[in-house]
Amino acid sequence: MQFRRRSNQGLHESRQTNGEIPLSDMPEGSKGIIAHASGGQEVVRRLSDMGLTPGCEVKLIRKCSFHGPIEIEVRGVSLALGYGLSQKICLYPLKANVK
Repeated sequence: MQFRRRSNQGLHESRQTNGEIPLSDMPEGSKGIIAHASGGQEVVRRLSDMGLTPGCEVKLIRKCSFHGPIEIEVRGVSLALGYGLSQKICLYPLKANVK
């Protein structure tokens, strides 16, 4: 399991080139695969304890207004994350199935 540290200065450029977006920027109902999380050791440990590890699929269920909590579904469990914490999680968005 590998996470990036907060001190990574080139994070914004790598998001644009790799197609990664923060969890807080995804629209409701969309899915993505966790690429990495930027933050300190305690942030990484807290996310790992909740099951948010690189490579797992996440579905964004609901976003509250005014930068409120974000409800997600991971491994069949619903979780609520604060807006600040959700900005530190970068995802590869999954494309919707077109019929």
